[in-house]
Amino acid sequence: MDIQAVDDMFAVAVAASGEGRQDDAEAAFRAVLVMSPGHDEALFGLGLNLMIARRFQEAVEPLALAAQAPDAEPVRHQCLAHALFLTGAFTRAAETFAAADAIAPLPESPRLTWARAAAYAALDQSPAEAALDVYARIAGPLAEDLGTVAREGFGVLVAFDRLDAARALGAWLEARDPDDKIRAHELRVLVDPSIDRAPPAYVEALFDDFAERFDRQLVEMLGYRAPALLADLVATRRTRFERILDLGCGTGLAAPSLERFGAELTGVDLSSAMLAKAVERGGYDHLVQAEAIDFLKSQPGAFDLILAADVLIYFGDLAALFAAAAEALAPGGLLAASTELGETGWRLLPTARYAHGDDYVEATSAPGFRIVERQEIPLRRETTAVTTGCLYLLERL
Repeated sequence: MDIQAVDDMFAVAVAASGEGRQDDAEAAFRAVLVMSPGHDEALFGLGLNLMIARRFQEAVEPLALAAQAPDAEPVRHQCLAHALFLTGAFTRAAETFAAADAIAPLPESPRLTWARAAAYAALDQSPAEAALDVYARIAGPLAEDLGTVAREGFGVLVAFDRLDAARALGAWLEARDPDDKIRAHELRVLVDPSIDRAPPAYVEALFDDFAERFDRQLVEMLGYRAPALLADLVATRRTRFERILDLGCGTGLAAPSLERFGAELTGVDLSSAMLAKAVERGGYDHLVQAEAIDFLKSQPGAFDLILAADVLIYFGDLAALFAAAAEALAPGGLLAASTELGETGWRLLPTARYAHGDDYVEATSAPGFRIVERQEIPLRRETTAVTTGCLYLLERL
């Protein structure tokens, strides 16, 4: 082994990582490990690089090997524990955080993640109240409101398909606050897959609560780009419109992408908090708080393009939505919509969203539309996987 060559390549890897060139850094760290398979600093660097790339499952092995090095710093155990947490391995994560804490007391953020991991793991064998007691014991004086912890935990457990544990937390939350529209519907979803649409009151409450962190979480963390990709798909067919409706406009993510079409732009959403964010972003001529189908029915022939990004995912049965959209479009107008791609028909997911198969979209839209373009996309990152979506461009008959 050429020690100087190893050192030089490791320096290249560190420099690339520091400059944000993650692909180059990964290649260099792997090159070091080819030359020196047990190089614990390169293993740690590779693990951190994979964490930055949100490839958490892949990060676990190099971080575990790095943590096994003699006299490994506590931060290595902390990073391994965090990677395990982000893959849903809550029991191993809690055990690894505990081992790190035994070496040196954990700082605030890792301690709170440890407390969550231990509570989520406890739900496999204990009732929600006992699991939340585990959280409180580990978090100590840093403990957050248990309702906040339980609401966050419910979403995390659903995302990792730990549905029995999620039901336990959901029932605890419902008993604590029976008037919580969000939790009531999301708990119902886990026991009744026949629900054919999300109640408007749930959607309004969900996005009123989500508005402040919506852009950061969906765009920056989950890589959501459906509005821009839909606008690009529209542009392959037409470049000018007179009146565009951004249905379910949310915080106005679509407005910059729709500006190119030179149209009068109307945004509609159920959530007043999301509409307030759309006002701040700008780009709309009109913003209206209304339920989607009701608004469409009130606007016969008013638009020549309707964009519906992440709207269909809150409807299982799309017949009424497609019929109302056809009514609101002028003949030859376009509907650009995104779905979570399912195998066939429609299916209510544990996330309280809906997936739709191609066969269902084609058959249900057929009375008023023909599909002129279709494109599969990575819709958003979810835990350790990417959700596949589908973009449709439909022409009004």
